[in-house]
Amino acid sequence: MAAVQRRADGVSPTSPARRQPLRLGHALLIAFAGLAVAGCGAGDAATERGAQATATTEDTTTTSELVDGSLSDVVRPLPPAVAFPAAERPVAAPVALDIAALQVDAVPIVAVGLEPNGEMEIPEVDEVGWYRYSAHPGDPGTAVLAAHIAYDGVDGVFRHLADLAPGDEVAVRLDGGDPPLRFVIDEIARYPKTELPQDVWARTGPPRLALITCGGDFDPTTRHYTDNVVAWASPRSG
Repeated sequence: MAAVQRRADGVSPTSPARRQPLRLGHALLIAFAGLAVAGCGAGDAATERGAQATATTEDTTTTSELVDGSLSDVVRPLPPAVAFPAAERPVAAPVALDIAALQVDAVPIVAVGLEPNGEMEIPEVDEVGWYRYSAHPGDPGTAVLAAHIAYDGVDGVFRHLADLAPGDEVAVRLDGGDPPLRFVIDEIARYPKTELPQDVWARTGPPRLALITCGGDFDPTTRHYTDNVVAWASPRSG
């Protein structure tokens, strides 16, 4: 799968040494090429949560003819900048994933970002990675959860992701004992590795999960899967 591009703001978080970067030969080769698109899913996905401070200014006017006075007499002062908004309430981090239909029970979720070279961090074969520059699960936008289909001869957490069906339930456990967030699978889709839809990186709109792994045919020469499997899920009602 193509390497993930650097974030639009230039930040490239580092990762623990035990995490496996996205490289040729890995069984999980997710196409995060969408991160390169600035200003639409990519710029949003690579930008951490938080409101941006804005500054409003009034027009500043001068006159070409100064008569008996200093510059301060003819230039209107700028108004004070708008203050930063209050910090958002702390949000409990996702810590484990349950998918009863796949016999996935309390599998650890770890936050992942980008390697210094721009590649996406990949979790261990028995973990799920929450891409921390995507939406927080349950918040507006799409929360990206990625895991191996297989690695080094061992089946990954999402080995049978493509076997899910609409209506299957997914639960995201939160840190601190908060009630788990419950989702329902809407559809299972498969995309060529370079054609993940921009909705994957949405930071606005209804809350959704995008569970992502590899799929399609496996090319033994390049050791690549040809596609990505994405299981889309939305919050369970009631």
